[in-house]
Amino acid sequence: MHLGIRELIFFALLLAFPLGAYFSVFRPHNERIAEAREEIRYKEQRLAELEAATENITSLGAEIDRLAEAIELFEQKLPAQREVEVILRQVWELAAQHGLTPESVRTDQIVPAAEHAELPIKMVILGDFDGFYSFLLDLEKLPRITRLPQMELRADRERSDGVMRADIVLSIFFDRADAGGRSGSGARGRRGGPGSS
Repeated sequence: MHLGIRELIFFALLLAFPLGAYFSVFRPHNERIAEAREEIRYKEQRLAELEAATENITSLGAEIDRLAEAIELFEQKLPAQREVEVILRQVWELAAQHGLTPESVRTDQIVPAAEHAELPIKMVILGDFDGFYSFLLDLEKLPRITRLPQMELRADRERSDGVMRADIVLSIFFDRADAGGRSGSGARGRRGGPGSS
């Protein structure tokens, strides 16, 4: 079979049509399909992230509610500043119940914090160790928030009957809104019970 110029041109045209259709129609169409698939994949990924964030928001809401309840419970345990004397009297009576003798009480400067204030009270208590230990156990059971950041126990050298001396700092927390930014209540160096002035 002999191929002439006409046949070669016809054959070239036959090849050019599919190639032209591929480059002008099919290839751009395939690129648009690939772009659409990539956009769908991206949107599905964003949707999955949104669903995960929505689940986190639900659990965060529950966590916020739980923390709000904890804060409310904490605030219920914070007395107003005017109630600090009542708490101090309770501590004093607790010491007396365990056979301890409070020798002195001295309030320090109020330490302000975000929503509450702290009133450190320096106390010197005399008594035996067992009574002091029981006093500390009962002190932990008080319904109000207190802490004992400093404590020094030593034998009372002036006495020979096994009496120990406890120098403690008892911090009482109270509602700062009621504190008004004032310092201690002026009971510095006071001897005797909290009711005596």
